[in-house]
Amino acid sequence: MDNKIILFNLTPTMINTQNKISERLVLIAGSHKNAVARISDILHVAKTTAYKKLNGESSFSIEELAILMKDFEFSFDEMIFEKRKKIGFQFPFKTRKIKSFHDYVIPLKMFMAIAAPLPDLKIHYATNELPFFFYFLDKDLTYFKFYIYAQTVWDLPGYNSKKFNLEDFTEWYVIKNDIDFIISKYYSIPNIELWNEGVLNNTLNQIKYFLTAGFFNDPQDAFYLCDRLDLMIDHVNKMAESGKKILVGQDPESIDTEFLMYHNEISHTNNILLIQSEALNQIYFAYDNPNYIVTDNQDLIDYTEEWFAKIKKNALPISKDSHKNRRTFFNIIKKQIQNTRNDIQYIIDKYYKI
Repeated sequence: MDNKIILFNLTPTMINTQNKISERLVLIAGSHKNAVARISDILHVAKTTAYKKLNGESSFSIEELAILMKDFEFSFDEMIFEKRKKIGFQFPFKTRKIKSFHDYVIPLKMFMAIAAPLPDLKIHYATNELPFFFYFLDKDLTYFKFYIYAQTVWDLPGYNSKKFNLEDFTEWYVIKNDIDFIISKYYSIPNIELWNEGVLNNTLNQIKYFLTAGFFNDPQDAFYLCDRLDLMIDHVNKMAESGKKILVGQDPESIDTEFLMYHNEISHTNNILLIQSEALNQIYFAYDNPNYIVTDNQDLIDYTEEWFAKIKKNALPISKDSHKNRRTFFNIIKKQIQNTRNDIQYIIDKYYKI
């Protein structure tokens, strides 16, 4: 017996389910055209055949659905049990082990290539740590964070006992163009960010920890990293003041991309990235940072959108005309960097001077 999903004599529920499958394929692909091309490629059928299957003019076989759901990474039960309490997440790093810095960068590049051109795309970002998209603006800060994750999360060969040396970032020449692409696309997308005043705590503590443990080839580089963080915070301050999402050295007057920033004092949260457009809605949660999990569950997206709205009501605006709030917020962070410099000097005096 042919294992087809027959299109005639279907109940309204079955028709609705098939429509939802097609809608999900289009949503994940980014557009109807992309979905047709991807289905054609995966199933090895002509684009006209893929078009008819996607539009419901002909049927997918059970085998074809299994192949598509595996490739598009969603399950049939998501289409059936709409009101279930369980929510599905994707964890890309379970099946795609990070073996190099390049392995982490490429999926971000691929995502930005798909997401950035989408019309009316907007981002909400609630974070308790400086987002990687800011570290990417600075080569040396990028290397320090990658070095940390190579040791503590990704377990890359050769890094367990390797000392941090700014001259060792040989992969920069492999990933530089990809990172440039990522930041050029990310900084073209309007977004709202909610920060708390501890966004640098993790990185500052990492500097002190690895310095104390003897992992700096040159202890003075710890001061240098603080200097780079200072400059990065100055750049974010400039973005907040102008309300524009700018790259280093760009004139805010020449940029239209909006950047709104809030000081989230009350609700301490994990890193949450909400992406919304007519064609794509997803939430990214940090999980074993910098790794992440992803969901496109609409109920959770709606809830998260409402959550962001509530948090903004109780947060302090620090962009554009909010001069006092902005000065207070960034002065706190700058003071944290200076305090870390004092701690670094103490560590060097205690452990490095004979």
